[in-house]
Amino acid sequence: MTLDVDAQRKDEKLLLSTIQQEYKILAEYKMIESEKVSGIYVIPSYANSLQWFGVFFGRQGFYENSVFRFSILLPDGFPDDKTVPAIIFQHNVVHPLVCPYTNSLDISHAFQEWRCGEDHLWQVLKYIQAIFADPLDSIRSVANIQELSNPEASKLLNTNRDAYAALVQESIMESKSRIYDTPPTEDPHYIVFEKFQANVHGPVLDQIRKSRNIVVSPESGVGGAATGLSWVKVKEGEFKPLSIE
Repeated sequence: MTLDVDAQRKDEKLLLSTIQQEYKILAEYKMIESEKVSGIYVIPSYANSLQWFGVFFGRQGFYENSVFRFSILLPDGFPDDKTVPAIIFQHNVVHPLVCPYTNSLDISHAFQEWRCGEDHLWQVLKYIQAIFADPLDSIRSVANIQELSNPEASKLLNTNRDAYAALVQESIMESKSRIYDTPPTEDPHYIVFEKFQANVHGPVLDQIRKSRNIVVSPESGVGGAATGLSWVKVKEGEFKPLSIE
């Protein structure tokens, strides 16, 4: 009987811990909205809140008009675990801080360890924005380029900007060519792109034009524009992707 009671208490404690963690993760999600992180869509997986789906839209510099899918993998003990979240791009991304073999982004230059209550996921997204807006500035504090995830890209960035830009464009084109690929998962929160359909998206586009008093061309192609290109959606589920323009 004592063993049964102990097991029940252990299960209840585990359940309470899980609920508390889910609450904290949801709070992180809501903070992203309040911080108005533009140009990035993120959403927790329906099946596993420790995995997030994301899409980055580049709007300036080398990465203008880029569209990069990525995942955020949170440690099992998030946010109390000092291990920093892992950011992994779905396809090749040329950047000094992105490993060309694993497509993982090194955020250790900004987050040496995760400090619960001080570090937040919206800050990670802001960091992603910053390193793509100015890749050179993102590595200025690194004395030894061999410590970077992609030292070859770093060397090109410093010595041959045209060659670096050409490699970046190749990665952008590859990513955009696969934007409509069949989703690799059946998770209902996976972010899906649809090609523009006038009868489906036209009314929404008209409403956006009226509310923002802007001109948008749906034929502009997939890129960094706030609207118009292709349409991003999440399959039926409880959340909507966050992107405050």
